[in-house]
Order: sequence, then C-alpha cells, then structure tokens
Amino acid sequence: MKRRHWIILAVLVLAALTLTGCGVPRTGIEDFANTPPEGPWQTFVVWPLANILIWLDHLLEGLGVVYSWGWAIILFTLGIKVITFPLNLSQIRGMQAQKDLQPKLAELQKKYGKDREKLAQEQMKLYKEAGVNPLSGCLPLLIQMPILFGLYSALVAVGPMLENAGFFWIPDLSYPKFTDGLNWIPQLWQAGDYVTLISYLILPVLLVVTQIFMQKYMTPPQPGGDQAKMTQNMSMIMTLFFGWFTLQVPAGLTLYWVTSNLLQMGQQWAVTRFFLKKETPAVATAGTGAVTTIDAKPVPAKQSKPNTPATSQKRAKAKGK
Repeated sequence: MKRRHWIILAVLVLAALTLTGCGVPRTGIEDFANTPPEGPWQTFVVWPLANILIWLDHLLEGLGVVYSWGWAIILFTLGIKVITFPLNLSQIRGMQAQKDLQPKLAELQKKYGKDREKLAQEQMKLYKEAGVNPLSGCLPLLIQMPILFGLYSALVAVGPMLENAGFFWIPDLSYPKFTDGLNWIPQLWQAGDYVTLISYLILPVLLVVTQIFMQKYMTPPQPGGDQAKMTQNMSMIMTLFFGWFTLQVPAGLTLYWVTSNLLQMGQQWAVTRFFLKKETPAVATAGTGAVTTIDAKPVPAKQSKPNTPATSQKRAKAKGK
C-alpha cells in the first residue's frame, strides 16, 4: 500500500473519530427511549445500533440468559459478520491471489528495485493482468469502521443501562468511562484493586494479540524493500493505537472488537478450507506461459551387453559375412 493510501485511511479514521462524538453526551443518556436523535450520524447510525442492542438485550433477558448485555454484543457482532460475509469472502480471495503473485512480485522487486516509479507501474500491471485489486482488503475495514465507532457512540449513549452489567470476569461493560481517560489505571493500582485492574486489561491485550496474529498469518507477505518495511511499521503502529484506544472506551466496545477478530480468524480458516479452489500441482514450461502437468514413470535406459570374448568373436564373424 502506498503512502497516499495510508494517508487516506488515516484521514477516514480521524473523520470517524470526529463523527463519533457528534452530539452524544459523554455521560450517556438517562432516558434513551424518549430522547430523539440529533443530526444524520445519530439518526442513521448511532440510534439504530443502540436500538438493536437494546432489543437483543431484552430478548435474551426474557429468555433467562445470564450476562444478557454481553451476549447481545456478541450476537450483534455475529450478525455484522454474516451481513459482511460476501465482502470478507472477496477480501480473502484477493489476499490469496496476492499470495500467489508473491514470486512474480519478488522478481519485479529485484529487477526494478532502484526505480520505484517503474516498479510501481510494473506491479500495477501485474495486478491488472491477474485481475487482483491490491486494495481489496481495505474495503471491509472501511465499511466496518463507521459501525465500530457508531457502536462506540451507541454504548456511550446507553451507558446508564449498561452499568453493573457484568460479563464473566468483567464487572461492568460500561467501564472504563469515556470521561476518565487512562486515569482509571493508576486509580485502581493505587487502591490495590489488582483483580479489577487485570479484569479490564485482559480484553485490550487480547485485541492486540489477535490483531498481530491476523497481520502475521492472515495477510499476504510483502516483497522486500522499503515499502514492505513501511507497511509493517504502519500496521504495528495502527495495532498499538487501537490497543491504546481500547483502554479508554467501555469494555463492551472492546468485547465487540475482540469477538469480531476471533470470528474473522474462524471465517478465514473456513473460507480457505472450503471455498478456495485448490490448484493441481503443475510445472510451467520454460519460455512459455503454458503449464503442463507431469504424470509419467521414468523409463529405464537400455543396458548394453558386457563385452566378453564370446561376444567379440560373434561380432567379428558378423562383419566378415
């Protein structure tokens, strides 16, 4: 990914962060059901997401499910994954196609490594001939970004309803508060409440671990050079940024994010195993683009008869005739 693409992605993230706080009180809304939304962001994103979460919570609570709010967030995440499955399928196929192109990309890197402009042109030409979009992996991310920050706004808005809503080891899904920033960490440390501190640190750590795992094992390797190093560095910076961000938002949002990563990993495993066609082993014919499969047994060479005195006499008589 080129530098301008990272700049565009960063601008979109900043825009989403800016939109996140549009009109949503940081302390939450006490009477959410009777409070109308303000502006298009709340009308079309925040309020619908909040109402879906409330409906799922009421449904699960009516069924007697324990930790209804936590399971509501997980079911919501599963629903998002089902809806975006076609996009994720296209993304995984594109990533697999990029993996298949890595040998040719490495050859281009060796050939045009010093001429970056020519290298970029040849790489785009190769992508075009192979029918691969190198930016296809960004599309699901860009689509889910508004959902992620919209859910954050929704959790802030319904914060009073989430208070004391625990989920297994998490005492309160509405904690830490947006207004606290990172102050809750030294506060719990100084109070000696290490159990609660660790409880709220588990999800951010899981988020960083799953992000690193996805980057290392589930993304196509990049050809060597400055561009690959820059891409790796930017990916690690974004991962650490997201980890730092989750330390300042309600645990319910981090639960959504971690669940989304785990579902993405399971989804990619299933797609790779059941949806992608496995190519038959083939050997490329040298100098042509043709591919021929080889399935033949070696033919043993004819062994010459030993040169004994008897055979020498027979050969001499044959020549005399």
